[in-house]
Formats: sequence, C-alpha cells, structure tokens
Amino acid sequence: MSLRPPRRPPPRTVGGWVALAAVLTLLGGRAGLLLAAAVVVWDLLLGPAPRTLLLASLLAFVALPVTVLARGLPSRATLSPDFAAGSLLPHLLAGSGLALLVLGVLREVRASLPPAQRRRELEPPPAAGGGRALQPRRRGEGDPGDATDPGEPR
Repeated sequence: MSLRPPRRPPPRTVGGWVALAAVLTLLGGRAGLLLAAAVVVWDLLLGPAPRTLLLASLLAFVALPVTVLARGLPSRATLSPDFAAGSLLPHLLAGSGLALLVLGVLREVRASLPPAQRRRELEPPPAAGGGRALQPRRRGEGDPGDATDPGEPR
C-alpha cells in the first residue's frame, strides 16, 4: 500500500467534506467530528474507491454484535436502558458504519453516472409531423399511412 502525495481537492469536494463534518458533528458530537476528520484524511491520502468504503462499512456492522457481546448479555433481572447506555463503543461503531455506508453508496452512484461532457441534450422531435405528433387527430383526418382521402367515408 503506497501513499499518494496529497492532492488539492476542488471546491465542490471541500464543500462536501464540510457538509459531512457538519452532519456527523450534529449527529455524533465530538466522536462524529473525529470520524469526519478521519474520513477526510483517509480520502486525501488514499482516495478510497467506493467499494472500499462499503467494505469498511460492512466490517463495522459485522464488528457491532461482537462489541455488544464482549461485555456479556445481561440477565433478565438486570436488563435495563443502562445496558445500552453503559458502553458507547457499539453506538459509535454503528454510526461510523452508517456514515461509511452512505458515503460509499453516494460515491458509487456518482461514479456510475455518465460524465457531463458526454451527456447529450434532448433533441427536439423532427418537424416531419408538423409539430403535432402528440396532439389528437382532428375530425376528418385519417391515419398518415392510409391511402384514402380524409374526406371519404370509411
């Protein structure tokens, strides 16, 4: 694994990082801000592919039950909200996995879109129909493929 030299990101990317940091800080407090900083540094140094982000998300979600079970399950008598509030590690792991999943999916979708240069503008329909292709036929008009006179009874 070789490190690339840090790249200079375009303003749009910096704006995305700021938005990511704002949302993660709002949802996760200091831990969310640290996660956002880690993702930005990871993106600057390694530029992970969308699949790598999705794999990291999967690993976080797979590790989640392990961290819950590491403390041991409570007995029925001691089962309370304190069990969930007693350890923040599962919460932080779940939030990190969710953030990486969303980021990976967004990047995967963006990578699958065609480049802006190759997008073709919608061309107007050909003028052969006189611009009335989507309008209903008027009374007395026949099919364009009919050889009969539109005034003749059918």
